[in-house]
Amino acid sequence: MMKPEYSAVLVRYGEIGIKSKQTRKRMTALLARNIRSAIKENKLPIEKIRREWGRIFIETSEPEMVAEITARVFGVVSCSPVAISPATIDAMLDVGFELAQSEFKEGLSFAVGARRIGNHTFSSQDIREQLGAKILMELPELDLSVDLSSPQQTVYVEVRNERAYLFAKTVEGVGGMPTGTQGKVVCTVSTGLDSPIAAFKVMKRGCIPIFVYFDNTPHSQEACTDLAIRQAQVLADYIYGFEVKLYIIPHGPDLDVIKNCAVERATCIHCKRNMLRLAREIAILEDADAIVTGEILGEQASQTSHNLRVISSAVCDYPILRPCVGDDKVEILEMARNIGTYKFAEEAVSCCSLAPQYPLLHAKLIDIEKSEKEMDLSILHEEVKSAQIEYLRRGRSEPRH
Repeated sequence: MMKPEYSAVLVRYGEIGIKSKQTRKRMTALLARNIRSAIKENKLPIEKIRREWGRIFIETSEPEMVAEITARVFGVVSCSPVAISPATIDAMLDVGFELAQSEFKEGLSFAVGARRIGNHTFSSQDIREQLGAKILMELPELDLSVDLSSPQQTVYVEVRNERAYLFAKTVEGVGGMPTGTQGKVVCTVSTGLDSPIAAFKVMKRGCIPIFVYFDNTPHSQEACTDLAIRQAQVLADYIYGFEVKLYIIPHGPDLDVIKNCAVERATCIHCKRNMLRLAREIAILEDADAIVTGEILGEQASQTSHNLRVISSAVCDYPILRPCVGDDKVEILEMARNIGTYKFAEEAVSCCSLAPQYPLLHAKLIDIEKSEKEMDLSILHEEVKSAQIEYLRRGRSEPRH
């Protein structure tokens, strides 16, 4: 059996393709650059990256491994290791047959897919019919059947002017927009499932995350910080070519202030407001554009629609993004499994011992602000100054558009 010679990876993107010509050009250039960073970081060989209409092609001697890595780059919808042939019927039939002979499984249905760009003497239908007939005729031992609606296996032929790209495998990508098409955002992370998902969602839209973890020591277990760092690292591993930081802020001192000055039922409201203030300080330091939190509407007492309004009023000059606000736990759990953060759920530990048994569901802003007048909130500036910074990834600075 002759094994087809894969020599490149065909990369597909989605939303980028409907942008204006100038925007599309800029975004595909950035996507290609991020792909190159991912391949180099994983020490895989790369000969050339070419951009053509609607596609990016990576020439490499390790196309299958490169396809797996490329699929993790934001902006990539899917990719395939491809064999390349001249755009002639005879050449495409030969390579397509080799693909089927090598990749098809016995007894399964199949189809041939074809897409053609450029002027040729043959049509896409000609490719489908002739290659399908050749496979049926010359591989009778596989007992294949044709199914044009829902085939179990497919050989694809994409003809682009003088070249044809043939493949039988597709690796699903993370999708979204290329990292760096948006600016920095401060992403609060905890030991739970929700905040990593919120961060991932904005990262998928092209944002560069600045992670912030609030260390509640002595009001939390020692394992919390390590767990938060590892969650943030999993997320950072989706970013290629850009620096990713994690700020670990000692949150215990201002929790003590809250404990001494506020009614117990309002502890979580005050805590969340201070977290936003601390995140704002980091946003100023990092020239970030927004603050991202993992709150889900109604999941906890502090996350009622009323309480979210009270909490949000603590910071008025930065948008507070809550990408998970309308999700439910089933959706969160599924996404956590997909991106690799679900495994930390088994290590869940108590991150705060001050949470009240009967928290406020409808806090009044006037009461919250009255209590805060008794607090020395200058301590927040000291906490930011004392923050520990972990560099989860090193990379170039982000472009400003």
